[in-house]
Amino acid sequence: MPSFKNKTFKIMQIADTQEGTKVSPDTLDLINAALDRENPDLVVYSGDQIWGGVIGQKLKKETVTEVLDILTKPVRNRKIPFSVCFGNHDRQVGLTNEEQFEIYKGFDYFIGENTDGIDGTANHVIEISDGGELKFLLYLIDSHSNLKLGYDHVHENQIDWYRKTRDEYEQKYGRLIPSVVIQHIPVCEVVELLNEVKMGTRGAVRGYGNHAHKHFVLNRDLVNSDGFMKESPADPEENSGEFAAFKEKGEVLGVYFGHDHNNSFHGKVDGIDLGYAQGAGFHVYGPGLDRGVRIIELKKDGTIGTYDLRFKNLVGKKVKEPVRYIFNQVMPTGVGDAVTKGLKFFGCVAVIAIIVLLLVFFFG
Repeated sequence: MPSFKNKTFKIMQIADTQEGTKVSPDTLDLINAALDRENPDLVVYSGDQIWGGVIGQKLKKETVTEVLDILTKPVRNRKIPFSVCFGNHDRQVGLTNEEQFEIYKGFDYFIGENTDGIDGTANHVIEISDGGELKFLLYLIDSHSNLKLGYDHVHENQIDWYRKTRDEYEQKYGRLIPSVVIQHIPVCEVVELLNEVKMGTRGAVRGYGNHAHKHFVLNRDLVNSDGFMKESPADPEENSGEFAAFKEKGEVLGVYFGHDHNNSFHGKVDGIDLGYAQGAGFHVYGPGLDRGVRIIELKKDGTIGTYDLRFKNLVGKKVKEPVRYIFNQVMPTGVGDAVTKGLKFFGCVAVIAIIVLLLVFFFG
């Protein structure tokens, strides 16, 4: 059971490293620098640790093992306990999440478990104590993968498992245990931290899925001042009632996720802190030098706090793979972003063509 060593218990969330056959040295520099800065008590890789690329490349088990070994070695070298969630891309490498979970189990300091009888892989709860007294619970939940259209949701039997686990702890200890949840795909309620605005509004992003015809900016009255949103939340197509279950007894203090690499912000919805960890990986699209990790602080008085750490502040403004970095900066985040960038490109071309024609007409 992980335990407090100081006044706070620090969880480092690393999201969306999304590596293929080779791990980015810049990703590793970010992880190492963040670990050195914070010395966390627990690390959670929150999904899309690895993927098959845009062509769905299938990797051998030996290759997947090597990549996961490299990604987790900075944590293991420091003898820090760690666990994982799975995202929508992990299984694209050709190994199931169950097979990858067995690889993780072979690593030192891995404390993840798999709850039988419910959907998904690596659904589990981690107890965090202080001097033998249970202080917090950390739920790690499989938020599943892509549907034919959009993203799946956390399933009913997983929500039932959460409720059953919550109630068993309450009965055993005679009180509710303060809790935090980490999963890959956000809950639908994250959109309540946004304001809908007109298309063309400065800083606005086009919505995704159920919100595809809307445009949003962060509600600055609700989120942290240095938070950013550079792409729409890609939340599930169906609201399964997961967040409603978390609200029932009020012991869930925060829910944190990744998935949308270009977002890092947090704010309270109905008393629960909802927060993004931006992408950490440099071999996939991301928020430039604002790639980073999220720290979740658990405090002995039963409260929590959170903030992110960014590459530009930890490592600096130079990357080791500049060409690949630039490519991933212009890479679309999805179909909607590709359409938007395409329209902007052709719009610019059209404007230039009109100017040239006017110049020819008047001065030719």
